[in-house]
Amino acid sequence: MLNINQKTMEAYQQKARAQIKEMKARMQMFEARVENATADLKIKYQNNLIDWKARFEDIENKMKKISESSGEAWEDIRTGIDNALGELQSAIQKGTDQFK
Repeated sequence: MLNINQKTMEAYQQKARAQIKEMKARMQMFEARVENATADLKIKYQNNLIDWKARFEDIENKMKKISESSGEAWEDIRTGIDNALGELQSAIQKGTDQFK
């Protein structure tokens, strides 16, 4: 069993929440730009926003679980969160790059 202390858990959660906050801000900026786009672009990029919001919801559910877990379960959830954050960050970057 892994020995994960409370400070390590809290530090990780703070870091993950900061990343989530930053990505949500980028998504909101993208959403504002989409509102001013043509109808065709709105339809195209609304799908991105729907996907990103679903991913945020999944990450937030995992964040709730991580605070209730310990040891190997904590490590598994942390890995899942890290992977989900990385994939979401890439998706947001790709979407915003395409919109330019």
